Amino acid sequence: MTDPDLPPHSIDAEQATLGAMLISEYAALQICEILTAGDFYRPAHQLIFTAVNRVRTDLGGPDPVATAEILRADGDLERCGGAPYLHTLVATVAAPMSGPYHAHRVRGYAATRRLITAGHHIAQRGYEAAMGDDPIATVAGLTDTAIRDLEAVRDFELDDNTPTPTIEEFLAVHDEEYDWIVPHLLERGDRLILTGGEGTGKSTLFRQLALTIAAGCHPFGASPITPRRVLIIDCENSERHLRRRLRDLTDQAARIGYPIPASGLWIECRPEGMDLARDRDVSWLMQRIARIRPDVVTIGPLYRLVPRAINSDDEAAPILAALNLIRARGACVLLEAHAGHATTGQGGSRDLRPRGSSALMGWPEFGYGLRKTEPRLGADGAHHRRVELEPWRGDRDEREWPQVLEAGGRWPWMEPQSLAVNPYTARGAR
Repeated sequence: MTDPDLPPHSIDAEQATLGAMLISEYAALQICEILTAGDFYRPAHQLIFTAVNRVRTDLGGPDPVATAEILRADGDLERCGGAPYLHTLVATVAAPMSGPYHAHRVRGYAATRRLITAGHHIAQRGYEAAMGDDPIATVAGLTDTAIRDLEAVRDFELDDNTPTPTIEEFLAVHDEEYDWIVPHLLERGDRLILTGGEGTGKSTLFRQLALTIAAGCHPFGASPITPRRVLIIDCENSERHLRRRLRDLTDQAARIGYPIPASGLWIECRPEGMDLARDRDVSWLMQRIARIRPDVVTIGPLYRLVPRAINSDDEAAPILAALNLIRARGACVLLEAHAGHATTGQGGSRDLRPRGSSALMGWPEFGYGLRKTEPRLGADGAHHRRVELEPWRGDRDEREWPQVLEAGGRWPWMEPQSLAVNPYTARGAR
């Protein structure tokens, strides 16, 4: 604010806030938790804020060109300075991650303006009452009105029209049906972290989950399920390495009658890793989510999603916030992570919880780790590798994840009781 004769405001802060929203979905999500349109001092900025959010709802992320088109269609583009002004807003942004900081400044100025206005109204009513016949008789009413004015400053644009439901009203809504991605295994929006030591087969299991869900086959059996759109984001392996692994699984799926639909499985290889604490990488990720609209996203391993150790909740917060953006788009998020090195119990078994901040343990609905166990001698005379799927946190819902997995069946990992099923009679090879 530079002019003392004007109400408190900062055009620079408003421009920086809107510029961050125009280029970063991550920043926009945080800013919308801080501000409403009415917090902006300049009316044009209120219109731009509303248009940006309409674009985010329609396209899944910000887009300056689409924002200009919406403003033009509403007849507001010229009032907002035209398309060049949107480019000016973007140019003011030194770092999109600073957008929430500027949003707090905008909110602070807005609250101050409302407080000043409320104070003027309170003072005006006081003077008017003092000039009446009996000012003492109006004290209670003036006080109540003043309190309501101040509460209105606090609650500005707070949506308080929806009443808190009673137990009867709450249970009158029947929406308990599961929105299954894999019946009794994964529901839309679930978050899962799978851990394990080196060589336990967790990456193989991750690829198996992705491919079978895309193909329309239960991950641990041969029963058909509805094929889903799956996005694999591999931040460890090269394209060549991943292609070898997926080709074998894809060929096997076709052999047993589950060819993958052309648009069922999408692949992104980022062997250089990512940094989900950086706005640029979060924007890259959300652009793919908006374009592909996956039902399931497998991503990891965790240590490749940020180029530093995640030892505190503050360090974990931006990574988990970015992953929650995926979930907010209606997808299951399956995260691969390495287990900790510590040992537990008298036997000294490895701690299967993910390395790092305790926030990682509280984030998912389901947390499982693969633990090697003694191989089993099969009917073919070979020793079959076995792992236990061990929970390292309490499940938030009842699901039918297997307790033991064994190699040697139609898929790399199967439940032992499923190994006796002939893979070619389960659905019929094509």
